[in-house]
Amino acid sequence: MTTRLDHRTSTPLPTSWQRRPNALEAPTTPRVPEPAQLYALLALTLGLHGPVAVGDRCQICAEAWPCEPVRQAYRLREGF
Repeated sequence: MTTRLDHRTSTPLPTSWQRRPNALEAPTTPRVPEPAQLYALLALTLGLHGPVAVGDRCQICAEAWPCEPVRQAYRLREGF
């Protein structure tokens, strides 16, 4: 009886067997963590809701400055 001693081959796998990225899969973008999104919204709120002049009303909501959105954004920012 003949036995084969060298059963391992060093030939590469056919290209159809190799793993490749799926061309039909939609490319995914890395998600921004939720705290970073919240901090960006806080910065946007603090940048937009500002007084026109010193002691004046808010540019966006026309309330006495500091308006309620600015107060909430400041409290959240201090919480970070």
